[in-house]
Amino acid sequence: MSGLSASNMNMNMNMGTALATTSVAPSKVRFNTADYRKLIPNPPLFPIVPNPRPRFPRNWDPDLRSYLFLDEFLVDHPNWFNTLSNPTVIGALPTATAPGLQAQLLAMLDASPDREDRFSEIIDQHDAEGAISYFLGMLMIDPARHPSTYLLVRAARRIGEHVTMVLKGAFMVQRPSQLCPAIVPMIDPPVTPAFPAGHALQAQLIYRCLARTWRGVARRRLLRYLAHRIGENRVIAGLHYPRDVEAGAAVADKCYDLMKTGTEFTKLLKAARKESFL
Repeated sequence: MSGLSASNMNMNMNMGTALATTSVAPSKVRFNTADYRKLIPNPPLFPIVPNPRPRFPRNWDPDLRSYLFLDEFLVDHPNWFNTLSNPTVIGALPTATAPGLQAQLLAMLDASPDREDRFSEIIDQHDAEGAISYFLGMLMIDPARHPSTYLLVRAARRIGEHVTMVLKGAFMVQRPSQLCPAIVPMIDPPVTPAFPAGHALQAQLIYRCLARTWRGVARRRLLRYLAHRIGENRVIAGLHYPRDVEAGAAVADKCYDLMKTGTEFTKLLKAARKESFL
């Protein structure tokens, strides 16, 4: 069998194989596009470019589109780091004093008996997608029916991730298991500094966004509890000090106050609010 024939057979056998996954749909393998040239005479009998030209879909990949809102946040608030890292917002480091660190580690040991009850939940929430799915499930948010709400969640997660990593890099706090041999994490800690807790910060930021758009006191209470539980699970798992989680939530609250002043972000909040009644 020639190399070309083998290549074509391999292509045909792998039709429909996903090449990459986005937050919308996976990319699929298509058949050899060189065959299309055979369908068009030379010169063409019709215009190749349609007139009028079609527009690109307004609701393009929300995970990547979230960078537009991150860009707005960074441009509108060039001093965001000083604002969010201020001790009046972020509080003291968990390792600031020996007695304080001792108390943090003891609190983690006291929380560890809950691991068995929350084992599957902690594993499921370990990556960002897992944590996001709990918010989507609670409100029955479907990307197709609620594109603005879904984009809002993605934007909150994107901005929260950026803020978290910059703050982590600035404070460089050791993970609890690095300091105390009695702390044995359920799973390997991410290779990032501990403070502040990213899961807590992003979950609180998503909660604040959804609480603004999806009305109802009971619903808001459930969203707030979910955000708290996602952060708490990281302490139970032995990955974070309680102070990491507290700082993450506090930074998220202040971060949201900055985000909601953005022009495009405000438009997104209004669009998501309309979807909450669908």
